[in-house]
Amino acid sequence: MSRGILPALLAALLLLGHSAWNAALAFDELSEGLAPTHFLLRSGLLTLVFKGELELELHDLEGEGGPGNDSPTDTKTIGTRSPFVEIDSFWLAPRLGIGDGLAFLSLLEFRPDGARVGGAWADVLLSGPQRLEHHVEAGYNSPFVKIDQRTERYPLIATAWWREPELHLAYEAAWSPTTDVRLLGGVSLAMMRPLAPAGVQESTSHPGTINILASAPARAFSGNGPVCGARLRLDAFGTFVEAFGYLGRMAAEGGTDVLRSALPNYRYLDGGDEQGRYGDFRWAGARLGYSGYGAHALVEGIASREDLLQRYGAYALISYEVPLAGGTGWFVSMEPLVRAETLRIEGSTRISESGHALRSTAPVNASSWDFDVMTAAVIARLYGDLLRMRVEYYLIREHNGVPAQGVDNVPFRNDELLVQLELRF
Repeated sequence: MSRGILPALLAALLLLGHSAWNAALAFDELSEGLAPTHFLLRSGLLTLVFKGELELELHDLEGEGGPGNDSPTDTKTIGTRSPFVEIDSFWLAPRLGIGDGLAFLSLLEFRPDGARVGGAWADVLLSGPQRLEHHVEAGYNSPFVKIDQRTERYPLIATAWWREPELHLAYEAAWSPTTDVRLLGGVSLAMMRPLAPAGVQESTSHPGTINILASAPARAFSGNGPVCGARLRLDAFGTFVEAFGYLGRMAAEGGTDVLRSALPNYRYLDGGDEQGRYGDFRWAGARLGYSGYGAHALVEGIASREDLLQRYGAYALISYEVPLAGGTGWFVSMEPLVRAETLRIEGSTRISESGHALRSTAPVNASSWDFDVMTAAVIARLYGDLLRMRVEYYLIREHNGVPAQGVDNVPFRNDELLVQLELRF
């Protein structure tokens, strides 16, 4: 019996499927649209593809660095203000296909200070009946609501909720009544990711205390449980609208304990001093976007509850890609881009019965701050699909005052310039 099951399954995939590599549930940095296949080996039903990416970056934080400027406090909170160049990432992505409908994809991430598995998942794509497509993804990958941001820097709401990978089983069904219209719905069952501080700055080389709270990459921890997600999306003539949401429960480890340690005044909230307990966890959002004729526009908003912490945020992005030199060879296109974003914590300035507010101006309490960020960028395709340059500048504004206590905002000098060379192959 068992000898006949696998060949039958493979035969069904061959008859019903088509390339799953081009339709990953989650956004894939090395998909065919962003990094076309150049290196491929075939052996019978097996196809092995090799892809990769290398990013070299220059970072320059606001202000002058060097002796007398980079104080011990500065380097602990934000890193050096002196310009520096780093290898931000080097990725290798071996991808094994079995027939036309089954693939095993992986992403290996290398940095000067270490390496990790960035993703490893099975991907199945089936067609029928009629104009239906069915897509299943199982393994370690980004949440299926992840989307292309076009910039190197992620919006803060992306960092907070859907940037990092999770262990999940996801299913989507898509119906396309015409070539220009598609309705998609999906569900996801994942393991809860732990909360952890994530830097506001783009560079991750100098971890400090100017952070927000975010769902970190999946790992095993005590009390971990499931998270259920769902999404619904409609694409029509270059425009799309999407809604999504997740629901679960946080354990003490990786959850409510992290809230108390990352937010010094969290314990003063009603119920915030309780230890070793579970907490509410849910977040939901919506998007509206357009891509066509070289123009790209996107608006996204998310609201969440993590135990006693309620947050919300949004961003709006617009860009226009200008073709150069006939769109081939060297200097393919230039794309100016602007994005405005915000992240807020509900009631962070409210004075509790203990006389404390969640927020304070201390950098160690930066996870309680509200942020506004303006990004201005130019993305240049220097050579085909292989070589890109990004120049991005981030204007970061903090809201850390407590008006009820007469405490004004204390600006923090952390605007940032990024110049990046990116090679995809």
